[in-house]
Amino acid sequence: MKKILVSLMLVFLASISISQQLYIFSGFSIYSGEVVFENGTAIIELPYGADIVPESLSVFGAPERTHIRYLPADSLKSLYEKQIGRWIKFLFDDGRSEMLEVISDFPVFRNSYGEILVNPKGSPVFTGEYTPAGQFLLETQENYNGHARFAYQTTNNNWTARYSLSVDDFSMTGLMIVDLGVEPPSTITLVSSNPEFGYSARESSSKMANASYSISPTTSGAETRLYEISVPLSRGINYISFLSRFVEGEKRLVFRANWGASNYTGVDIDVRLKEVPLDLPSGIIDIWSDSVYLGSAGIGNIAEGENISLESVAKSIEIAGKKISETMKTDSTYRYIRNTYYVRNLSEETSAVVIEDYLGQNVDQINMENNEKFEYVKAEGKWSAVITVEPDQIAEVKVDYRVRYGN
Repeated sequence: MKKILVSLMLVFLASISISQQLYIFSGFSIYSGEVVFENGTAIIELPYGADIVPESLSVFGAPERTHIRYLPADSLKSLYEKQIGRWIKFLFDDGRSEMLEVISDFPVFRNSYGEILVNPKGSPVFTGEYTPAGQFLLETQENYNGHARFAYQTTNNNWTARYSLSVDDFSMTGLMIVDLGVEPPSTITLVSSNPEFGYSARESSSKMANASYSISPTTSGAETRLYEISVPLSRGINYISFLSRFVEGEKRLVFRANWGASNYTGVDIDVRLKEVPLDLPSGIIDIWSDSVYLGSAGIGNIAEGENISLESVAKSIEIAGKKISETMKTDSTYRYIRNTYYVRNLSEETSAVVIEDYLGQNVDQINMENNEKFEYVKAEGKWSAVITVEPDQIAEVKVDYRVRYGN
């Protein structure tokens, strides 16, 4: 899948830049750029410290039968490999120095007395060339001079979003959290997409910048949003404020009785955002009320105009519910059941509470006392009703129904 991503990114980026660019997805990143062949040879210099996925390299525009070699950066192991059969200086931790022959990259040495030393404590002194960063070496069979585009994947860059939402006034702020394992170029692009479900190249249209974004999507399509970051970033974790605005939403108290027991338990606190007025990259939303942290919920990539339902972000302390279920009678066809729901309000305010329960799909003749309104979705077997509970009171709701025995 990610090999395909690299190839498709080539098509998209060809007209953007001829220099190496960094595109960061959630969990991995892609470098893309242009390389010049001179006399049949081209070298792609790789960033220092990058965790390269060599098999992800895609090259577009090079002659057929171009030979590609991945030359990794030197490591302690590779430096030992270069010295096998040679004598090097070794500085022991006790202050001694001695010339030792390298006989294995484990490392294993032989001293001048023929004794074998396995992984001694100390530091080797190497001579010769050292390659701090890796390369891709491209060689053609003919004396080719020209340009080619390339892209490859790395695994040590990542980004996500973190939001704070107040349910008092539904003000919302957002941070982009960019974790860089390498020193970045002057400009990077954050990519918000769902690559695990497929990613396709398409003509992209310019997206109007939303005034509430300090960093707006520079390009959008049905599959992706691109955020170009021009503020200075450094290796490590970077925090970028990109969102501050009010959204339309509501806080709901929901007693999910099918999860409950015969003892009172706090009802769920749900949060719903209605037709969000801007795109939201995937991340975590922290929920607050009166400067008190309630809980958090994860979201995927949300498109402008979508509704978001954040369920069970917290449990209420002052409002709790319990359920008692009784079988009233049975016959050859049905079982007759009465559910009694109790919702207790220990707060100083009148509260609306949604009661939800799973009754089953073989239910009919549902009767709720006082002929109050309720909803039953047969396909899901879910019953629900909204009740009002006064302060320091317990609301009681009885529901009678019958269940047909399965065939």
